[in-house]
Amino acid sequence: MVPLYRRSGVRLVLSGHEHNFQHSRVDGIDYFVTGGGGKVRGDSPRDFEKAFTVGWAVAVHFLLVKISGRRATVTPIGEDGRPLAVKAPDGSPASATTTIEK
Repeated sequence: MVPLYRRSGVRLVLSGHEHNFQHSRVDGIDYFVTGGGGKVRGDSPRDFEKAFTVGWAVAVHFLLVKISGRRATVTPIGEDGRPLAVKAPDGSPASATTTIEK
């Protein structure tokens, strides 16, 4: 799928399955994996460098995606209704909200 994304100018890919939140950025494409809607896996993701991970969190969440013209804003929202506490691969705090412009 990635060659098709690149050829088509895709900037944002949303997917599920993992039982946590992951945000990666590769070649100008932001990938969000969301899967903490009901069950979370307690361990952290692995292979951050290989996955080009920007941020991650192990918590129940959903993604709030706002589209305005050529701008998309993606924010993972936790159980408390506030932006999720996202970590960088080194464990330091990372921005929860990502803005993508085309």
